[in-house]
Amino acid sequence: MEITNKPDGIAANSSGLTSAEKRPLSLFGIVNLNLFWLANNFHWQALLAVVIPSMVAHFLDPANKSINLAIVVSGGTLVAFIVNPLVGALSDYATFRMGRRRPFMIIGTILNILVLLLFAVSPLWFPPAALLFTFALLFLLLQFSNNLANSPWSAIIADNVPHKQRGLASGFYGLCTLIGTIIGSVLAGIVLGAGVNSGSMTIYRNAVVEIFVIIAAVQIIFVAYTVIMVKEVPLPPEKHIALSIGTLFKRFFFKPADYPDISWVLLGRFLVTMGIWSVYYFLTYYFNDVLGGKGVRTIILNTPFTGEQFNGALFQPAVILLALPTSLLAGWASDHWGRKRLVYLSGAMMALVCAIFIFFQNQYAALLAGAFFGIGYGAYTSVDWALTADVLPPTDEAGKFMGIWSAMGILPQVVGLLIGGILLQLLKTIPNNFGYSSLFVLTIIYLVLGTVVIKQVKGTR
Repeated sequence: MEITNKPDGIAANSSGLTSAEKRPLSLFGIVNLNLFWLANNFHWQALLAVVIPSMVAHFLDPANKSINLAIVVSGGTLVAFIVNPLVGALSDYATFRMGRRRPFMIIGTILNILVLLLFAVSPLWFPPAALLFTFALLFLLLQFSNNLANSPWSAIIADNVPHKQRGLASGFYGLCTLIGTIIGSVLAGIVLGAGVNSGSMTIYRNAVVEIFVIIAAVQIIFVAYTVIMVKEVPLPPEKHIALSIGTLFKRFFFKPADYPDISWVLLGRFLVTMGIWSVYYFLTYYFNDVLGGKGVRTIILNTPFTGEQFNGALFQPAVILLALPTSLLAGWASDHWGRKRLVYLSGAMMALVCAIFIFFQNQYAALLAGAFFGIGYGAYTSVDWALTADVLPPTDEAGKFMGIWSAMGILPQVVGLLIGGILLQLLKTIPNNFGYSSLFVLTIIYLVLGTVVIKQVKGTR
């Protein structure tokens, strides 16, 4: 973050109302603001937790799957890191007649659908030698198009929700996030797990196409609903400015010393999500390499064990079933008891999960870890947005700051993935799953640091 002058303006939304003056929203209105996040998290959960790691392991060299996954994902995630804050900042000054945020959602989603369909058929259209580059390029385009759609929408709650309803709105944000997450993981795990168990590469390729088509259909349905049901007030003429690239970059940067609270919150988010993403991409591999093996059957399902199926159909649902009620309760509780306490609790619970993975390496312990992670992750997902909204600077630039907030959840996907991929590659020959244990220890360090820095936030409880 560069040093510039504080941005002009004190209004909190495009209509010129401060947070205290915004009209309370109905429950239906709050739900409509957040339904897009169900589809968006369905999209990314299916792809990141199951589909992309599975495609890398089955269409590329399985001996180098960790480092190949890092190569495929890193470039696109860096693009998302750049697109999120810049497009969010651009949307603050957009003069579209239908509002500042929805036009970006429409354009980005159309591009996203096209890339999803191309990704679905890429193993059929491109030779095996070109698939590593092809996957990396398509993932880059996925990140660009999807974040073009969702980064401005991160500011919509700040645009419309009064302060006293932010905890409730954030709770529904967490709820929709988690519902999308569980449905995406379960469907992807079932569809691709069946393809893997078939033993036929043709059936597996068809399963890949099927899950991409499902993801595209969900995006179309929920984005269309959101665009129709959520109305925006266009930016008033008196706030129109001539926006050049230089002006956009100048307005994008800010001096952390001017806004210390949001700077600490952004740092905390970066560290906590570093902990999450350092292991998240590799869970399917962990389940295959540590819990699987010849003759192993999946508990409850009693099917031949695959990491895709265990992760998508058992572990991720265990996470979400606990995270769903926690997200709503945490959002309500944070309105009454303060946000920071919930952040402390969530950090402790997620660190406990890593300890379980280190010391108890079996399917039952993994499901117990998933339940504990659900409690911590549900609370963090619900409260993190509300905490950020509480410390937003008093300017009309929610899109910019929420774009940076989104970016702080994206950059760890690159950094954490690269560190994790290199660590697992270097330590893969050491017995007793030392590489995975080392990765979980590193994750605990990230989570503890990310929780501790929130104590520095003074502007909210």
